[in-house]
Amino acid sequence: MPGAGSRSAGSPAARAARLVADARRAAWHLRRGGTDQVRQWWRRRDLDQRQPRGSIRLGGDGLLEVPPWPLPDRAPRRPDLRVGVILDDFTSLALGYEWDQVALTPSGWREEVDSPRIDLLFVESAWHGNGDAWQYHLTGTSAPRPAIVELVQWCRDHGVPTVFWNKEDPVHYEDFLDTARLFDHVWTTDSDRVADYHRDLGHERVGVLPFAAQQTLHNPIRPADGHQSRDIGFGGMYFAHKYPERREQMDLLLGAADAVSSRMTTGLEIFSRYLGGDERYQFPAPLDQRVVGSLDYPRMLTAYRAYKVFLNVNSVVGSPSMCARRIFEITACGTPVVSTPSRAIGEFFPADEVLQVGGEDEARWTLRALVNSPELRDRTVHTAQRRIWESHTYTRRLDAVLSAAGLSSGSSAARLPSVSALVSTNRPQQLDHVLATVAAQRGVDVELVLLTHGFEPPAELAGQAADLGLRLTLLTEPAETTLGGCLNRLVAAASGDVVAKMDDDDLYGADYLRDQLHALDYSGASVVGKQAHHMYLEALDATILRFPEREHRFTDLVMGPTIVTHRDMALAHPFADVWRGEDTGFLRDVVASGLAVYSADRFNFVQMRHTSVRHTWEATSAELLANARVLSYGRADRHILI
Repeated sequence: MPGAGSRSAGSPAARAARLVADARRAAWHLRRGGTDQVRQWWRRRDLDQRQPRGSIRLGGDGLLEVPPWPLPDRAPRRPDLRVGVILDDFTSLALGYEWDQVALTPSGWREEVDSPRIDLLFVESAWHGNGDAWQYHLTGTSAPRPAIVELVQWCRDHGVPTVFWNKEDPVHYEDFLDTARLFDHVWTTDSDRVADYHRDLGHERVGVLPFAAQQTLHNPIRPADGHQSRDIGFGGMYFAHKYPERREQMDLLLGAADAVSSRMTTGLEIFSRYLGGDERYQFPAPLDQRVVGSLDYPRMLTAYRAYKVFLNVNSVVGSPSMCARRIFEITACGTPVVSTPSRAIGEFFPADEVLQVGGEDEARWTLRALVNSPELRDRTVHTAQRRIWESHTYTRRLDAVLSAAGLSSGSSAARLPSVSALVSTNRPQQLDHVLATVAAQRGVDVELVLLTHGFEPPAELAGQAADLGLRLTLLTEPAETTLGGCLNRLVAAASGDVVAKMDDDDLYGADYLRDQLHALDYSGASVVGKQAHHMYLEALDATILRFPEREHRFTDLVMGPTIVTHRDMALAHPFADVWRGEDTGFLRDVVASGLAVYSADRFNFVQMRHTSVRHTWEATSAELLANARVLSYGRADRHILI
């Protein structure tokens, strides 16, 4: 995936320079740690080179060059559901990860719906539809045209349910109403229009379907370079001739961003959807000086991850359910959104997750605060992302659509897998902590598979677990059994779809397992965990963040107490029968098999380094600090365990 400047980067001189640099680095690793360290360096170098590129550069024409974000090649979540669609490009891309999608054409639909037969017809209020194939068929003076009328009638004759989604409500309600009349089920982005549909359609098969994020596309996976390297971004168009309320919002918000840009490195940068051409869609002075280009959608996905803050303005402000899809998409990509007020945003997100500003001073202060503080940015989006994964993905939205159409199997594609927490402990005094930690996990179907290593569990342990509402499978092994052997026995005894290795004294937030399961979904990785992670050093009374640069990246190493994988994966790649290194051996085996390991967010886990406990991995405070930054002196649980 070449990005800006790829020609010079691929020149013979550049390739020669890279070879020399690689040889020097390999020699340094060889001297420092031998051949094993060279292999590890080479493996990580290869992984980094396969990460998406995100660095934005200035082109010769004075506009920014943005590399496209690679579109994942992943099977749909409902591969057995075949759906004929008429969609605009953004929706087509998002829903294509949800079902077996067939893009219909006006001239060929008779063959397309029956080879094999579709299970559902899903049509949105598309202006162009399937690459302009359906332009003017759904709206306009001659709409609905015969092709769409005949298509819907064929579906009715053959028992195929039909769904129409007006994503342009409330503004274009009348424009698509005649087409909506044709369909069995109608969905709207504006809940205030439901009563109008009941009246005008003569039935109540009407639901509310707001925009959402597609977690396969819109997720916090970071590029190898360029992540949040720029300050404030905005993508859209300016309407000089209509929508005065939107224009007023834009002047306020973008004007505030322009005013604070002198305090920043890159300041406000605008990607105009209609760069050049019709003057009615061009940004006026002084904002015209902030226009840096125009992006297609894959490049906009890169831009979402390249800025510390992204801006949003609203064409509709009073609807309880209609807001721009970019609200969900940008937040899911890990960048905080600052927006002018909208009723719908407040319905979807608390005020501290998507920030709304009503005046220019408030906008200036908010933008400066977010640009200045990475902790504020990441904490803001982390809780908002969890809300998106739980409630605002297309996976969840379509569950409601399919249920209404009679196509629900009773099993939601958005359901989180069940999980078995695996804990091996040789410390009786930690049993209460283990029980309380696992019992506190929210939003997951969890069991605790606990192995007492070298001691018999107390008789009252099962009763304690029952009192906490915790399902417990209890095992014991003699002290002579290796740690790897204990882990394999835990995996074998687990009943969950997913297994999560947890340590007996570390801190796990109540949403730890839920976040990790979501990371398994959006990353598509075989194993997730935390390489960037917090650690409490009791000797210094300090909380540190280790390997901060390894957050939200594909990698070859995550911390052992954070390994989460499908049980089938753990059975296929058993832990080595050793006392130390069983975690890294497992991960090395997974990577060597060509499978992906993903380092998720840094929150909701603290690795504890006590002075009175002998740890399996002995390391000095100085060694631990070498690849870390100090977050605070004392414990920082309130900030980390969110």
